[in-house]
Amino acid sequence: MSAAGKIGHLVILTGYSGAGISSSLKVLQDLGFYWMDNPPLGGIVALVEQYCRASGDREGLVIGLHWRDHKSVGLMPGVLETLRPLCQRLELVFLEADAEVLVSRYRETRRRHPMAGNCTVTEAVIAEIKALEPLRAMADRVLDTSLTTMPEHKDRLQHYFQRSHLADLVIVLRSFGFKFGLNTDADMVLDARFLPNPFYVPELKDATGLDAPVQSYLSKEGDVLSFLDRLVELFGYLLPRYQREKKHYFTVDIGCTGGHHRSVFLVQQLAMRLEPMGYQVLVRHRELER
Repeated sequence: MSAAGKIGHLVILTGYSGAGISSSLKVLQDLGFYWMDNPPLGGIVALVEQYCRASGDREGLVIGLHWRDHKSVGLMPGVLETLRPLCQRLELVFLEADAEVLVSRYRETRRRHPMAGNCTVTEAVIAEIKALEPLRAMADRVLDTSLTTMPEHKDRLQHYFQRSHLADLVIVLRSFGFKFGLNTDADMVLDARFLPNPFYVPELKDATGLDAPVQSYLSKEGDVLSFLDRLVELFGYLLPRYQREKKHYFTVDIGCTGGHHRSVFLVQQLAMRLEPMGYQVLVRHRELER
């Protein structure tokens, strides 16, 4: 958490129309930043002050600025100086692209350039580049999107702005009982009903996979340990590839008959094996939480 009343990292994201401001805002949102898209320039300071007073996570905020009135560019130095006391780190990021690329993007999307009043798209792009020269000169970081694909641009932004575990893959491990039905939002469902069932051991029937006697019983079963080893091997292969595809959540359901013994034990054991590998793991036991 940032210092009291201050934002840890405030990013002002701006640049040429068509350079990727809106899509970049979405990437930073996925990285854990709160975001504001194109607030009035004169109201930014008040909005940030209000944000600072709000409760909750104040670690990161990104504000996207799209220029409709380039005459207001001259106000930016004063706005930035007023914002500095409100944050621990202030960064002005400017997105640019070659004029030919910007013109091509507008022709492909058939959008109207905000400067295209009584002029062509090409003339509007050139006029904007000239008008934003002072803003570009103020930038702490200039990113050229001319030759980058969207996945490449996302990788670059993630490299620059990744915030702790917020951008990492979160693994949700859930136990459940097949006799109570499947969940509908799982990415993977594993069936543990082939393993020895403690339910049929009288002294274990009313216990759960969280209890030591059940854990001791299942830990002595070769099939249980072998199954765990194979799951760790499987996830060691899968999870880096899900991260590479920018997947943020991976939900794995492990089921047994009633959802009290085998599945609970497996979820607990799997979580213990995955956490040391650097993953954020959330554990849920559906039938125990009923």
